[in-house]
Amino acid sequence: MKLAFLLDTYGTCVGQLRAELLSLEAVAKTWKFPYDIHFVLRVLPESYGRKTFRRFDSRDHSLDLDISIIYEQYQRMSKNEQREALGMYLYDYLSESVAKYKKHADKEAQDQLLVRIKTWMLENNWLDGKINQARGLLAQNIGLYEVSQQLRMPLEEVEYILLRMNDYEPKDVHPDNIVAAKAPPYN
Repeated sequence: MKLAFLLDTYGTCVGQLRAELLSLEAVAKTWKFPYDIHFVLRVLPESYGRKTFRRFDSRDHSLDLDISIIYEQYQRMSKNEQREALGMYLYDYLSESVAKYKKHADKEAQDQLLVRIKTWMLENNWLDGKINQARGLLAQNIGLYEVSQQLRMPLEEVEYILLRMNDYEPKDVHPDNIVAAKAPPYN
């Protein structure tokens, strides 16, 4: 099976995160599934009005998932927040999309694919990662320093998570995105 992640972005950490997905692409080559799946991740300004859509090509036996992500939202998120937000969105949209094309893959094949992808995402902090774990610990009134030590996260990031949990909506670009914008372009 071919699982591919293509990219159309600038100024967020999604380019770096796409690089992390390369290992998922490599593992998926060993899987059996009746068709290929191609994701296109587009991080675009909200003003573009571009919508997420899916298309199944019966001739090529491929499912194309064109995902639109709002640039302004991701600009205010840390790299870890982007990873988890993108992970949840990718997994949910893939589950929904695969279920729409029952005649191309039976329920057993669909379930097996989703279990494999979910397992990879959990193991690589794309689902229920450090951000989610930090939120859980902070909700239990565990101190910032203790959470930072337990999860091996920078104290500033734990503090940022706590602020976000208390409805603080940052107006500025997160420093992770400033660093990502200065990185060389991704292939």
